[in-house]
Amino acid sequence: MLVLIATNELQGTGADDYAGTVEGELVTPLATECASGDRCGCRRGFPGLASGLATTTAMIVDRPGVTEADLRDAVYDWLDRGGWLELLEQHHDDVIDVEEIVNALIDEHVEMIGDVCASFPEGTVVVRRGVMISARSHPFAA
Repeated sequence: MLVLIATNELQGTGADDYAGTVEGELVTPLATECASGDRCGCRRGFPGLASGLATTTAMIVDRPGVTEADLRDAVYDWLDRGGWLELLEQHHDDVIDVEEIVNALIDEHVEMIGDVCASFPEGTVVVRRGVMISARSHPFAA
């Protein structure tokens, strides 16, 4: 399955790059952004599903051992560890409604990962600015 992973390749070629993730961990292109997203970096980061930290560079790779169910589980676990599921439960009385919201949220993450992976060749390093994802190229010497 094509997925997005944190990568150190081309990391640092952008002046505002950062990497708190573990090399190779699954990442998502969807992130909650604050009002100061350009300054703090949350508009540029791909959240790591294992570490809970973010990176500004991700790579499209084929992970044959990862299924859609595995990816859904990773997103669910990340949302749970981050307190998002508890927050949803606090604001909704109906358990079925919360389950539907969580499933829709997971669907959105998995769909966006699939859309990004379908938009670029395998091995492409990508960066994000809000909802825009683009390929990062190798810098050239003058």
